[in-house]
Amino acid sequence: MKIGLYSPFAAETLGGGERYLLTIAQCLLPDHQVDLVLPYIPKIFKSRLAKNFNLKLEKLNLVAGPFGKGNTALERWRFTGRYDVFYYMTDGSFFVPHAKRNIIHFMIPFNRPAGLVQRLKLAAWPVKTTHSYFCQQALERIWKIKINFVQWGAVETAQFQPLAKQNLIINVGRWFTPKHNQHCKRQDFLAAAFKKLCDQGLKDWRLALVGPVEPGRENLAYFNQVKKLSRGYPIDLLPKTDFKSLVKLDGRAKIYWHATGYGTDVATNPQAQEHFGISTIEAMAAGAVPVVINQGGQPEIVGDAVNGLLWQNQRQLINQTLSLINNEPLRLKLAQEAQKRAKDFSLTKFCQTTKKIFNL
Repeated sequence: MKIGLYSPFAAETLGGGERYLLTIAQCLLPDHQVDLVLPYIPKIFKSRLAKNFNLKLEKLNLVAGPFGKGNTALERWRFTGRYDVFYYMTDGSFFVPHAKRNIIHFMIPFNRPAGLVQRLKLAAWPVKTTHSYFCQQALERIWKIKINFVQWGAVETAQFQPLAKQNLIINVGRWFTPKHNQHCKRQDFLAAAFKKLCDQGLKDWRLALVGPVEPGRENLAYFNQVKKLSRGYPIDLLPKTDFKSLVKLDGRAKIYWHATGYGTDVATNPQAQEHFGISTIEAMAAGAVPVVINQGGQPEIVGDAVNGLLWQNQRQLINQTLSLINNEPLRLKLAQEAQKRAKDFSLTKFCQTTKKIFNL
């Protein structure tokens, strides 16, 4: 079977959405021809994929498709007609496809529904998917559409193992400015919370903020703002961390923090939340206890006081973190449960769902 996978972000961004799309490719590649469709093919793109994601993609084809600004709807319709299945990870825009089976995936629960013309195009996509029940509920409420499948992201948990633990708190996420309702991971909030912990007497602990800075002056300015905020404190900003280094950091960390969406309203601004949170699962697989925000997709992953801790404000974040620092038996218990929970997001289960979605 000939399958096309397309994301308008993939040529320039290698984040959680791209990992998700390429994990689908890995599931399909042993038995099918799989094309990753891009508006253009960047230089050394495959080596970048290998460095960032550590997936088995040797047989993946890179194909330039008519998805640039100068291309027409007719060109896209003809191009997609070559495929048995065409899978589109939407950025909120739509086009009319012509494959035998057409699947559209919503990685983002957009705050505003599409207009009339876009909704007519969306009707050409009979199979609609997303990656969390949080996203499903938001999309069905705001967009008035039916989501056919919820497919949680996958983690190869065998790659993430506990190492000799250090007094380390880790957060993983790309750097986006909080302006323009971008998907800010709120590293500024986490740095401020850790500074308060240190000011209250915490010693011999470090915070690592891991993840690349997204292109753009405002994103870089936000990174530099947090860098300045962190001066004089044991806070490490690590924007150039490859996959192998990330695995080691997860393995050494005792605690994982996550704050995406903090300070925003979930009901009116679902787009700003953590839509799922694959980095949380990776840290859990490595034995780091998640202490994460109680909104968005995070509560689907973390059960409060079962395999991690959930918080709603800075005071709770600080107090819950101290409860782990000061109670080693509790930390060890939650770390063990976190590892067990991470196995629920296995590659095997993800691939089983992929085959159902693709009708294989």
